[in-house]
Amino acid sequence: MPTTPEPNATPDRDEIVARINLMETMIAEGRQATCQFGWIFVLWGLVDLSGMALQWERPNHWWNWPLAIGLGLVLQYAGFGLRRRSRGVCRPNTQSRAISAIWGMMGATLILFCFTAIFTHQSWGAGYLAAIFMTIGLAHTASGIILRWGVQFAVGAIFWAGGLACFFVNNERWFLYIFGLEMLFGMILFGIYAMILERRTPPPMMLAQ
Repeated sequence: MPTTPEPNATPDRDEIVARINLMETMIAEGRQATCQFGWIFVLWGLVDLSGMALQWERPNHWWNWPLAIGLGLVLQYAGFGLRRRSRGVCRPNTQSRAISAIWGMMGATLILFCFTAIFTHQSWGAGYLAAIFMTIGLAHTASGIILRWGVQFAVGAIFWAGGLACFFVNNERWFLYIFGLEMLFGMILFGIYAMILERRTPPPMMLAQ
């Protein structure tokens, strides 16, 4: 009589290779999905620099950051709509869903944190900026680990370094320098790099809107 294979039988070589190839494909698609939204990093880097410029020019106006963040949210959702109509969206997989969850919760956390600090007049200072940089660094490094993407992990490390540096300076001008450098290297330049990679990489399967 023919025997039924054991349910826990060790997979053969071809099955192992197929699983590895599937994982590599999913990771590549996850990176491509991140690159597809590289413009968001550029957008928020510019929005944050604009908010800092308003804060510098009008330090006593509490609406500087709410105005900048509100405008950024409007532009982001408008960009989502234009992107879906023009190019579609990447096919979702486990990696892309995990990345979306990480960045979605990071954004919600920062909005709650920043708006609460602003309205209670506890924004600015070493602890405030360090918490922001550490949170963004966490999202970058977690994404870099999931996608096995050293560049994004390094960007997260840059944010962590900026967060730590905030505790070693007590000059407002140095806070501005640190903030500007973080937004330039950790957001704008990384976003531009991701957009360049997207153009150079063959697009994955898309889902129409």
